[in-house]
Amino acid sequence: MGTSNNRLIRIASAFYVGVIVASVLYASVFGHTELLLGDQAATTKSILQGIAIGLAIVALCHAGHAIFRPVRRATMLMARMLGPITIPQALLLAALSGFAEELFFRGALWPHLGLMGTAILFGILHTVPARALMGYPIFAFLAGIALGVLREESGSLWPAVACHFTVNALNLAWLGRVERRRLGRRVLTVTREPSEKRLAAEPLPVPQEVGEDYPRTIWRYHLRVELTGTDRQTLPQCLEAEDLALFQAEPREEVYGKIHEGLFVFADEFDEPFVAFPDDIAAISTYLFQVVTGVEVAERRVSEDEVDDVRAWKITSRRGEWVKVPLLVEASVPGQFEVDPDREDIEVVAARWSEYPRWFQDGMRFKYPSLRDL
Repeated sequence: MGTSNNRLIRIASAFYVGVIVASVLYASVFGHTELLLGDQAATTKSILQGIAIGLAIVALCHAGHAIFRPVRRATMLMARMLGPITIPQALLLAALSGFAEELFFRGALWPHLGLMGTAILFGILHTVPARALMGYPIFAFLAGIALGVLREESGSLWPAVACHFTVNALNLAWLGRVERRRLGRRVLTVTREPSEKRLAAEPLPVPQEVGEDYPRTIWRYHLRVELTGTDRQTLPQCLEAEDLALFQAEPREEVYGKIHEGLFVFADEFDEPFVAFPDDIAAISTYLFQVVTGVEVAERRVSEDEVDDVRAWKITSRRGEWVKVPLLVEASVPGQFEVDPDREDIEVVAARWSEYPRWFQDGMRFKYPSLRDL
């Protein structure tokens, strides 16, 4: 259990205990403490109805995540905001929030605001200051109606608590799993021994006795992402939750400006490998349905104007998972090298085929018919 998660639990516990106390005080001031838990006893049937409605809401959340891009972005942003919470933490938070919020909305405020009033306030108070989560109050309002119907039909608060707990427990556990998977996503780097095409994963070999400042290796990186529709508005908001290393090379606001215009291109060179480049690509791909690709090129200079070796790799990422494979580099004449980002070394791909994720295999089969029998 991480330190940040422990802090989240402490803050949430204190907050929801405060909500419970406030609910009791509010009901005491207005003289209806006996109505806090409803005016009728909960039945087994009504509790099961609450759980069933909670399961239906969770199913709708998962369906929305799978079908609608804005819902997926909202899910990923919420997962980052909450962190990699564990199942016990999810159950504790669900128990606290489910009881405290129902005691406040469908308990203390119920006699004054009723079903629609509490649902509207429930939606308003679930507003999150993030563009990707602008639809969350609407979801909370609709959920508030369902919870209010349970309270009204049963005459008891407990079916609504059961529903609220079910939704929060399953969704919080799911979000924690999403974040843990992102943080521990599978990373596959494929290399091969140097060949006649001069490819390798290791730093370029250094020739001797060339000059005081040479030889030196320049590492070049290129990323191009074209965006359309709502991606141009929502991706910058989603990236607020990310601390991309490329923001150190290019200011965050400039990156956002390019995204808003529909084309983000990152091209830079470094004296050392930019090791965070694949993770940055993976982070961007998390919020997009499209595959995101970048190119890494190691260029060895033996003088200011002379290059004697070039090696290149392509980084392909989909939904937070990246794969890195070498590209074929052609030397048509000495000192002139051609890097084609669409020419992966299929010998390497074939040799390491079983280690690739399925989505990458499918893309390679489509691109290279010779790989379809693998």
